[in-house]
Amino acid sequence: MKKATMKDIAAEANVSVATVSYVLNKAENQSIPAETKERVLEIAKKLNYVPNLAARSLVKQKTGLIGILLNRSVHEGVWRRSYHAEFIFELEQLLTKKGYHVVLSSIDVEKPNLEIIAERKLDGVILIDVREDLFYSISKTVPSGVPLVLADSVIDDPLFYKVLYDYQGAFSAAKKKLEGKPAFLIMEKFHNTGLSDRIIKESGLERHNVYVMENEDGLPDFLASNKDKSAIIINEFLAAAVSKRRDLKDDVVICTSNSPEILPEGTKRVQFKDTKACIAFIVLSDLMKDNRGLHLEKYTYTQAD
Repeated sequence: MKKATMKDIAAEANVSVATVSYVLNKAENQSIPAETKERVLEIAKKLNYVPNLAARSLVKQKTGLIGILLNRSVHEGVWRRSYHAEFIFELEQLLTKKGYHVVLSSIDVEKPNLEIIAERKLDGVILIDVREDLFYSISKTVPSGVPLVLADSVIDDPLFYKVLYDYQGAFSAAKKKLEGKPAFLIMEKFHNTGLSDRIIKESGLERHNVYVMENEDGLPDFLASNKDKSAIIINEFLAAAVSKRRDLKDDVVICTSNSPEILPEGTKRVQFKDTKACIAFIVLSDLMKDNRGLHLEKYTYTQAD
């Protein structure tokens, strides 16, 4: 079947090829009637028009590619994989809706292969949960001028924008829901130790009251030693794993995976006003428009409700 072209769309819409190009490329400096735009878009959809990314990149000097770089380990639990999947799914939807194409690359934290990053001509990069000792070797593969946004990463460098949850606010809200009852914390293990340390510090709990879950081997003993306390659990998927061993009715879950519906009915929860994917998308979009510094701080938090 012949691939539809802009010329085909122009002929059926009775407009010039230039007009079709302006509409499909969302040119903001052209005054095109709304009716014409709608007609062109409908015909493009009917003809199953697929844009030629190579040609578009030559015109715009842009590829339309956004890289999502995910640091991960082969030993990650299902709660961790699910946490990443929800974030990436929403982020990809937001980017695709704006006309970008997403390149997802998993980086093995033990044996990172960075060639795939250097080989791609990316317009923007979101780097997730990066290990501190690998950060600069990864960031150096991103060409100068290409925006790089960090998620789930605390890096002591003012040049880079970081998107984090407002954990301090979330812990405050969680403790209010517990009404002063003694609490312990169950959280997942991040490759970025700075983030893990920040979460523990902002919880206000003693280290012996914190269980950082890599696997479930030590969980039964930890729960047994804290059976008279309430739990604060970060990540709905992690909470679902804990619920197999403990009734969550007296606990609070800080929802970081945008999936509160998986929690047992009646579970107390703390949710955020905006998802992390939404904030990361806004930050990256502003940086690609060269709006850096206009209204963004280097740390951008999604606030707890």
